[in-house]
Amino acid sequence: MRRFLLPFVAILGSIALGSVAAVAEDEKPTNSEEVFIKEVQAEGQAWQYSGVKLPKGYTATITATGTWGINETWDKKVGPGGNPEYKASDAYVKSGAAEGCLLVRVGDTILAFSKDDEVIRISTPGAIYFCANDVPTNEGLAKAELFLEGIAIQPAKDAHGSGFLDNDGVIKARVAVSMTKKDSSPKKGDGDK
Repeated sequence: MRRFLLPFVAILGSIALGSVAAVAEDEKPTNSEEVFIKEVQAEGQAWQYSGVKLPKGYTATITATGTWGINETWDKKVGPGGNPEYKASDAYVKSGAAEGCLLVRVGDTILAFSKDDEVIRISTPGAIYFCANDVPTNEGLAKAELFLEGIAIQPAKDAHGSGFLDNDGVIKARVAVSMTKKDSSPKKGDGDK
């Protein structure tokens, strides 16, 4: 009886928890602010899902902490703002942004942290994803399948170097979701002459 009962309880528990997680993702936040933390892996050549699907009428305020190694030739690890001494070429996920910076994606829009203590606000509804700004390669693409609930990043034609494969470390992204504030300031014509 014990051999049957334990696996049965484990299966039942995973089914119940899975359905709770699916419902919670589609619900709007019930508190004035709900906070989600995502550990973004530097070596992941994939858009790593934050766990947040931003509903219409809500704003996500994103901050990040930590450091990661993006280029083995650099003598330092970098934070969410990346290495300001190097701007990414066209082969990178987001050209023109700092190499190694934290990228945020909602739909087709990609935003880059430009400094470590930056605050990024998003009000576009949709799933929020993160990744490091590096060069996607064919080798990294093969490893991207390890990032469940992620979207693999296809390599560019002129991809060079080791790309994501020499990366290490984690940046912790904090996503605070709250209802978008309505502008309550008086408008001209609201009784003003």
